[in-house]
Amino acid sequence: MLHIANLEEIQGALLRLPQLVDLLERRDPRSIGEVKNWLTTLEQILVNNRLPLAGNVAGLRGILSASERGVIPPGVVFHGKPTLRRIREATAVDVLRRAGDLVANAVQEDSSRIAEAERLGHQIVAVAQSNGLLPAQSSGGDRYKVLKDLWGSLSADPNVKAGAVRLQGLIGHNDALVILDRAITANAVTNPSAL
Repeated sequence: MLHIANLEEIQGALLRLPQLVDLLERRDPRSIGEVKNWLTTLEQILVNNRLPLAGNVAGLRGILSASERGVIPPGVVFHGKPTLRRIREATAVDVLRRAGDLVANAVQEDSSRIAEAERLGHQIVAVAQSNGLLPAQSSGGDRYKVLKDLWGSLSADPNVKAGAVRLQGLIGHNDALVILDRAITANAVTNPSAL
């Protein structure tokens, strides 16, 4: 189970894919090196999050390295003569697609779980606000302590308790505070009297 910060780090890496594809489409001479750097970074993010998928990404990086020596990976087909440049570029595109699919599929369950937690967090804040449980906007202080105290109040309130228990069960206590903070911040944009 990934925490919000870890999932967002992985999603941030995946958001670099369009930029890499653009480099390949422009036939930028840096494109292959950038793809290798991205694979290395993605692999390290996965290792840091103790996801065995890092081995799959390392294997894809190896396929890309082999293509630089002219090795045509299985499944890559050419129309016409396969030059070294065409082999490298086709392999890079294939490796990007495969790595993106592997990682996106691996984190899909966590993405869905956190999206559900975000919806629930917004509902909790809406109920808390309508019942007057949100304090007036604070002017500083320890934000973590304020959120922790607020969480304690919300968890004890009979109108919000079930939602708070569900939220904490979905993502854990610390991530529940992150979701609560974000929901309050989003709510404050439309209701400046919120925390």
